Amino acid sequence: MAGCRVFLCIMFCLVAGFAAPAASMTVSVSDVAPAQGVPFIVSASTSGPVDNLAVVWKGVSWPMRNTAPGQYEALVGIDLAASPGSESLVVEQMTEGVCLRRNETIRVVEKVFPVQRLSLPKTMVEFDKATLSRIEKERLALTERFSRVTLPVLWLFPFLPPVDGYRPENFGVRREINGEKKSPHTGVDIRLPAGTPVRSIADGVVALAEEQFFGGRTVTIDHGGGVFSVYMHLQSYCVKEGLRVSRGETIGAVGATGRATGPHLHFGVRVPGGRVDPSLLFALPGK
Repeated sequence: MAGCRVFLCIMFCLVAGFAAPAASMTVSVSDVAPAQGVPFIVSASTSGPVDNLAVVWKGVSWPMRNTAPGQYEALVGIDLAASPGSESLVVEQMTEGVCLRRNETIRVVEKVFPVQRLSLPKTMVEFDKATLSRIEKERLALTERFSRVTLPVLWLFPFLPPVDGYRPENFGVRREINGEKKSPHTGVDIRLPAGTPVRSIADGVVALAEEQFFGGRTVTIDHGGGVFSVYMHLQSYCVKEGLRVSRGETIGAVGATGRATGPHLHFGVRVPGGRVDPSLLFALPGK
């Protein structure tokens, strides 16, 4: 992943009238100039244990995972449609009047995505009022799930590819269907025979398991701390909402349900910050 590591020394700031021993924290950001769609790691080392250490990113506070005594990390990212420019990232913690806080500037770099022009039957792109209502209801349901900030944080490095024969295509492509511009492709497509087992990329809890208009049979897994994985067009799934699943556990099989022209898995990942290239997760270092 492009970028550099930045080490920041942070000291406790004391609320007036409160005396407490000074403590220190070192923070590293794995990529301070990530492109659109790129995930990155925020790590922290403290001189002693702290509570409620969080990253504030895109206006939301996201919990950091405690990996060892005095060691913390968070997985965040740049949405594939984020505007290029500078963004402020904050690491903060407040306990008993002691404030630990640091701002860091993240420079979002524009990425050029390919354009894909498709020609599809009208029945696959023009919908009646009832179908449009269903599509919007399903979109809102997914948005609500992605807004959840749950604990504990269950994901661990390294993440596991969702299928054997992982050959991803099409992340972020700007699509034109029958000459009309559509939303960018938010995940990757993996073309495999129908029935190929699909597995969870990390420990988590099933946040959604249902039939959707576009995605067909769809499973969404909440890995905690704002990290979600999405699996669409499944032939079948064998999990239900609320079920705890383990890294590598089979959750379904590749299919062609929903709006699909052939068997494949649509696989996506959301992290604090938005939609990122899921393939880049597998290049992040194990801890």
